[in-house]
Amino acid sequence: MGILCFGASSTLLCGEDRNSVLGLGDGDGEVVEAGSGLDFLEAGALFPVDCDEVVGVLVLKEIDHQPKGGYVERLEQGGFESSWRKDAMDWICKVHSYYNFGPLSLCLSVNYLDRFLSTFNLPHDKSWMQQLMSVACLSLAVKMEETVAPLPVDLQVCDPKNMFEGRNIKRMELVVMETLNWRLHAVTPFSFICYFLDKFSEGKPPSYVLASRCAELIVGTVKDYRFLSFRPSEIAAAVVLLALVENQFIGFSSALAASEIPVNKEMIVRCYELLVKRGNLSASLSAPQSPIGVLDAACFSFRSDDTTPGSSPSNNNNSGNNDQASAPASKKRRLSTSPI
Repeated sequence: MGILCFGASSTLLCGEDRNSVLGLGDGDGEVVEAGSGLDFLEAGALFPVDCDEVVGVLVLKEIDHQPKGGYVERLEQGGFESSWRKDAMDWICKVHSYYNFGPLSLCLSVNYLDRFLSTFNLPHDKSWMQQLMSVACLSLAVKMEETVAPLPVDLQVCDPKNMFEGRNIKRMELVVMETLNWRLHAVTPFSFICYFLDKFSEGKPPSYVLASRCAELIVGTVKDYRFLSFRPSEIAAAVVLLALVENQFIGFSSALAASEIPVNKEMIVRCYELLVKRGNLSASLSAPQSPIGVLDAACFSFRSDDTTPGSSPSNNNNSGNNDQASAPASKKRRLSTSPI
């Protein structure tokens, strides 16, 4: 399932239609370039909608693409897994913003990260593995979603704690894929956006602003582990409802009650309440109001503490020069400032 590419299919797994989520092309089969963020959205674009039967299959399938049970509870307690996730998320968000990848690439990389952390027996004495895991998860997501994917070694920008050779990254990618049972075409909230936009807006075509707001809300949930308690379909439904309510298109309670959807409505209400609560907090902190801005604000500074055989510590004093030098030719542009 994809949000940014039209007519592109993966050669790794089954040939699912990557246009079935937000499927935005010009109608002639042209591919939207990678690295375009949300700029690919145009007013009046066609949004293909999955039927109830297809969505029902996705709802049954999504449980296989979620972290193992007990993972959220361990994150709530803090400790080793929580620390690894925070550091990995901070770096992934910075690199994602640096290359201006599409929002689905971020969702996929975080999905891989959480599923891996919830399953893999993490080595407490090998802190360098956290960085290698981060690079591997982001690299796999970029290969799955972006039409132009940088080399894995070229993703090591934005002050990584350690630098790894390409062969080591590839080995880690294999470890991640095996741990995930080779299920890389993950079901994410983007898989349901068009369906719920159609259901809750009574078939009216979604606008640029509305689709962009939905993408923004989804991107805003990735760092908050509390949203791991909800299924992707529940997050998508809550996100669409919030976007519609914000634009005064519908009333939340009446729209949810009148809809016939194969998703737990009680969980949608809980997720909606968490989104509203989180949005109120973000507003009080003057958070950015665009997906890329959210990513920029979510990322923190890094320190290089650990070294390991086969890797080398990054040079933080020359990080600015290193980042510019390491950007591959496939990088479309670098965001120098937040949109807000």
